[in-house]
Amino acid sequence: MTRRSLLLALGAGLASPPRAASTPEETALRGKGRLIVHSPRPLDLETPPALLDDWITPLRRFFVRNHFYIPSIEAGRWRLSVEGLVEKPFHLTLGELGRMPQVERVATMECAGNGRSYFTPRVAGIQWRKGAVGTARWKGVRLRDVLARAGLKPQASHIAFDGADTGMATAPDFIRSVPVEKCLHPDTLLATHMNGVPLPLEHGFPARIITPGWEGAAAVKWLIRMTAIPEEFDGFFMKTAYRYPTRPVAPGEAVDAKDMAALTSLTVKTLITRASGPVAGAAWAGEADIVRVEVSTDGGGSWQEAKLGTDKAPFAWRRFQHDWTALQPVPKHRAQRTKPAGPGPFTVMARATDSLGRTQPSSPAWNPSGYLHNIPDSARAEEAEKREGPPAELPPGEGRALAQERCLACHDRTLIVAQRLDPGRWTREVEKMIRWGTPLSEPEKATLTRYLAEHFR
Repeated sequence: MTRRSLLLALGAGLASPPRAASTPEETALRGKGRLIVHSPRPLDLETPPALLDDWITPLRRFFVRNHFYIPSIEAGRWRLSVEGLVEKPFHLTLGELGRMPQVERVATMECAGNGRSYFTPRVAGIQWRKGAVGTARWKGVRLRDVLARAGLKPQASHIAFDGADTGMATAPDFIRSVPVEKCLHPDTLLATHMNGVPLPLEHGFPARIITPGWEGAAAVKWLIRMTAIPEEFDGFFMKTAYRYPTRPVAPGEAVDAKDMAALTSLTVKTLITRASGPVAGAAWAGEADIVRVEVSTDGGGSWQEAKLGTDKAPFAWRRFQHDWTALQPVPKHRAQRTKPAGPGPFTVMARATDSLGRTQPSSPAWNPSGYLHNIPDSARAEEAEKREGPPAELPPGEGRALAQERCLACHDRTLIVAQRLDPGRWTREVEKMIRWGTPLSEPEKATLTRYLAEHFR
């Protein structure tokens, strides 16, 4: 068997696993039937805004973001290795973690790419809209307690976190590092529970890192190794992915690596979860607090302050509500309500201000990866929840067979058809596939790139 045929066989095996037992992805999907499926394997699920109308997001409604396939882990055999620049390297079992002092924290988690589909020009990646966000009660041990047992050496400046998931073919391992200062924060957890139950497998069982206020990729799942290192980890998911420009860039502009830095804290943002009747939603700001939410029903011409909910915690979103029909004083003897001027339907908008003085901008800060989209949210007051139809089939044309054989070996067609990229960006995506093990000759590369650019732009 040649290397080419071996890779194709492996790809076919990844795309079509044995059907004798359900995959972890299939098991997770059965409990999340109302979520939007961006990719069934690797599993990427988005929550429609109407389902995010609670302070604590139920597990069945919590979004899922995975880069690779969900690993199978036996709790009794799981070990967490603590190593690197430490005085006393050691391993932890799940039982030992359970016997350490336990703490619980409420924190909002959001994928950095939430809102990516709204950027122009389009950028590659999962085309998240608004629902790659949720808030949970996370329970576990303080990470600093684990690191104290190991004894960090003075040279340690970052902790690299590695999970049990592995890349397909030659894709790099998903490893993220976090500065020691954030790791030692009393609210940074090595979490084993979510909303009062052990972590579901799709959310990182048996343990994951929770870095409150930071973008979701820093909360590594299925943790098996923590390594103290002298500087930021030098791997793909730190040095290439999850980086953000350190200066303003024009839409479509290429950004030099020296002008990029690793993503950390989330920014200020709102989400409207109900636009008919009293407007309701949530606002969050990473490591800052929400101090004000305003609502507009006239396209941003005027704004009225909304009422913030009483539930609050550091690093967690605040609920808000606003009765958008009560725009005039209410007489003492009767509740007189005024109707908005003009015929409906109406577009409702919401914007937030945080304790750092940041208010959501009127236009998004475009960046090459489509991160941190945070303009004021808007919703049509008469709209019901929209359900997605089945993903489109790959259209006919020269290159379709290559796309089915090579792209679908690792990706679902849902992810492919959602991309709307120009030829240059499709070329870069295909070249990345080749670097990660997809066998393509130069003529095949040209054919596949032309096909993708013609049909998915």
